[in-house]
Amino acid sequence: MELLGEKASAGESKLILVPKTGQNVALADGALADVSVKFNSALPGGLAFWLEVDGSPSTPMSCFEKVPTEPYVWHGVPEGNHFIRAVLWKTRDSSMQPKSKEDLEGAASPFEVTHREKVDFFVHRSEDFNPSYDWRKVDPWHRLPEGLEISMNLQEGGSQARIPQPWHWEPRVVGQEERQRVAVNADTRMSDILQSLGLSDSTHEVVWCQESGKHERVLQSSWTASQADLFRYQKQIVVRRFATLVD
Repeated sequence: MELLGEKASAGESKLILVPKTGQNVALADGALADVSVKFNSALPGGLAFWLEVDGSPSTPMSCFEKVPTEPYVWHGVPEGNHFIRAVLWKTRDSSMQPKSKEDLEGAASPFEVTHREKVDFFVHRSEDFNPSYDWRKVDPWHRLPEGLEISMNLQEGGSQARIPQPWHWEPRVVGQEERQRVAVNADTRMSDILQSLGLSDSTHEVVWCQESGKHERVLQSSWTASQADLFRYQKQIVVRRFATLVD
């Protein structure tokens, strides 16, 4: 966030409360977004603000004699990286209001600017994060599965995530009520998982099953957790006894 406070009292508090810098406003398929901005009404002075839409001219400037308590909403905002700019101003002539951004610029302006602020945010469709055992960048629109290791960049902002090693899995074994916990690394083979469960690849198999139950695939005993994408599909994978074996 860019802060250009000319007075310490105004510069100590954020003017734009929502959205936060780097925040994503979810966009439904085939739709435009409604972007709501909330300002800090505790700050003194008049308020002028506008939206800079990525790749398009900025919206007309809105102006209030004081910071409003209710959110302001822009409708029909397209996908992209956008900016909200807000200015606190005051003037000796209470009947005057700035009519354009240019009125708030330059030494000859009749308005005293006490605070400037800019927030950048995204409008983007939400997407599932594709986890890996290597670090991958996390974008604001990503939906993260549970159990990932996350690293925050406190200096530059943003974060990255990876599958921890080991991570722990409690596979469902067909015919058994209780579940056992096994440690899984990227190179853990399906045969290793069976062994950890006290089973053998000569009697049991690891199987991916489609949620609808219409399709399934046996995971080869030599496949690793990385090859099988085990972390991603763990809830759809079961362990079962070979159908040809009879107790």
